[in-house]
Order: sequence, then C-alpha cells, then structure tokens
Amino acid sequence: MILSYLNLLLGLLLLIVPGYMLYTYDRLAMPKAALAMAKMVVQMSVMGACLWALFRYDNVWFCLLWLVIIVVAAAFLLVSRTRYRSAVLFLPVCIAMLVSVLAVSLFLIFVVLRPAASMSARWFVPISGVLTAHTLMLNIPALRTYYESLRQDGQPYLTLLGNGASRMAALAPYVTRALRSMMVPAIASLSAMGLFVMPMLLSGLLLGGLGPVDAVLIFVFLTLGCMTTCILTLGLTLILADRRSFNRQGQFLC
Repeated sequence: MILSYLNLLLGLLLLIVPGYMLYTYDRLAMPKAALAMAKMVVQMSVMGACLWALFRYDNVWFCLLWLVIIVVAAAFLLVSRTRYRSAVLFLPVCIAMLVSVLAVSLFLIFVVLRPAASMSARWFVPISGVLTAHTLMLNIPALRTYYESLRQDGQPYLTLLGNGASRMAALAPYVTRALRSMMVPAIASLSAMGLFVMPMLLSGLLLGGLGPVDAVLIFVFLTLGCMTTCILTLGLTLILADRRSFNRQGQFLC
C-alpha cells in the first residue's frame, strides 16, 4: 500500500466541507449521507479484499470465477429493476451478460491490446469489470422499455402479427425503442466529454501508470467494447427469454 495511515486520516479531512454544509443547511440528510458512506466503505473493503486475492494468486480460473460472481450479482440487480418477471429474465440475462462480457474481454485482450495485455488479473479484472458495470447500467432502461412497451402498448404488435408479419418483424418497433433508451444516454455522455472534461476511467488509467497516448487509446477501445457488450447482451437476452415471454400463438405473457 503506497498510502500510510497518516495519509488515510488526512484524506478524511475532505469530509469536513460536505459535513459542515449538511449540518448547517440540511441536517435531516446527514444520517442518509452517513449510511451511504458506511455502505461504500464496506463494499469497497470487500471489493478490495477480493481484488487483493485475485492479484495475489493471479489464476485464470479465479478470474473466471470472479466474473461469474459479478455477472450473477449484476443480473440480479438488473432483473429487479426491469419490472418484469424475475423467473423469466434472470437466467437469460446471466447467460447473455456472461457470454457478451467474456467474448468482448477476450477480444480486447488477445486481439486489440496484444502484446501489451495478457490473460492476467491485471488486465482481465478491470476490463471485464468495466464492461459488466456499463452493461448493467444501460440494459436496465433498455429491457424496462421493451417489456413495458409490450405490456402497455401491445396492440400494434398484435395487429402486425394478425396481418401476417413474422414475430421478429412485429417486435422490431419495440426493439427499436429499447435500443434508443440504451443508446441515447450513452451518446449524450460521449457528447459531453469535451477537451477539458476528463472521464474517470481515463483518469484511472493515467493514475495506473499508463502514458497519455496509451491511456487514451485504451479508453477509446473500452468505450467501444462497452457499447458492443451492451447491445450483445440486450439481443441475447431477448432471444433467450423469447420462449418464456410469449406463448405459442405469439401473445405476450405479462
């Protein structure tokens, strides 16, 4: 650890300003802020211990086990916020996210970033972690939009189906809505990155010791990888969940 205990104590002094402002103007928010801070400390402590073990032993199977664990946790959170039947979505989301994240991570490591990168914890854990996090955040609105649109506005789908359209063609407008709800915030966040706004991921790469050129290139490739992973996860999830979301006549099961 490069920081001493004195450094840690000095870092806690940063809490003085927000603590003073909350105490002065919004004391009711102080317990919530303290609870959120405590949760963050506990979560980061657990995460730090797991990452320490992964980097300490640096085993491929441990890395894959870690990926499975975070994907299952992310899938549980995603399904709980989608507002659709968990029993239908959980397994398809797990499989889709695991396949997508693993495929894109391996492509980045063995094709794009080779020979600098390798199948080690130093590369696999951060890359797969970033892909999983972005896939979780962007697929929540996408899947929610898809299923809520079918539940609340399913008549156009039934009309197209009754006029002889295939189910894929009848579902195309709903897939378009899901993609828009996914890509609009992603494109907006990319557009907001100006010359003087440094993304947190890029800052982390620079703090990790990479040169500016390498950091920018890896940031760009990771951003492209995130978009690809999100779309792959959405597509695979809809395909895998299709049989349990519709009956044999093509009617949507709410």
